[in-house]
Amino acid sequence: MGYDLKENALKSAVLFDLDETLFSRSASIRSFVEQQFSERALGRFAGLATLCERFMELDARGSVPKTTVYRVITEEMGLPCDDEGQALFEDYEANAWRHALAFEGMRELLLWLREDGRKIGIVSNGQTHIQLRSFLALNLDRLVDTYLISETEECRKPDTEIFWRAARRLSVEPKDCIFVGDSPHADMAGARAAGMTTVWLPNGLTWPESFEWRPDATVSTLDEVRTVVAQWDRH
Repeated sequence: MGYDLKENALKSAVLFDLDETLFSRSASIRSFVEQQFSERALGRFAGLATLCERFMELDARGSVPKTTVYRVITEEMGLPCDDEGQALFEDYEANAWRHALAFEGMRELLLWLREDGRKIGIVSNGQTHIQLRSFLALNLDRLVDTYLISETEECRKPDTEIFWRAARRLSVEPKDCIFVGDSPHADMAGARAAGMTTVWLPNGLTWPESFEWRPDATVSTLDEVRTVVAQWDRH
C-alpha cells in the first residue's frame, strides 16, 4: 500500500503511538515467547510455531492481561499447576523488554524530524513499567522530547486530554501537531478530536466501516511518514 494524503499545512511537532507504530510489539513478543518455550514440553501443541501463534491470538495485540494469557496457554499445554503460569509471567515481566525491536526506519525518521526542527513526542496506552522498558530498550529517550504513558497520566487514548497534554509539554498548539499511530479508535479518532493532523500506519488493522471520515494520510511504512511530512511542507 502506498501513501495517500490530503493537502495540509506545515506542522511543528510530530507525535507517535508506541506499540505497533515505532515499536514492533508483535515481533518482539514472538521472539521472547519462542525463547521462553524453546526448551519446554509443548503438550498438545504440534510445535513451537503453533504455540507462538496461539499465544499471539490470546494476547490480542495487548488487549488481554498477560496473567490470563499465561494461565490459558499453560492449561492448554497440560501443565499441572498455576505456579508454572505465574513463573512464566514473572519471566515475561522481567525479560521481555530484552527482545524489543523497532520497526525499520524508526531511528532514521526521528533523526530526520529532529534535524528538520520538529518537536517529537510519544503518547502510549499501557502500564508504565512495561512501556518504559520498551521505550528505553529502543533508545527513544535520546530521540524524542517528551513521552506520556496512560497509567502515569491517569488518562488514556482516545481521551483528548492526553493528546492536549502532549502538545502542551512540547509548547505547541494541537493544530500544529501530526499524530502517527496504528489504532483507528485510540490514535486516529482521539488525535482528530483533539484537533491534530492524523497519519494512519495500519500494521494489519482495517479501517472501521462505521467511521465516515478518513485520516489525513495513510502510510504503510515509517519511511513513508517522512515522504508525507515533506510533501505537506512543499504545499
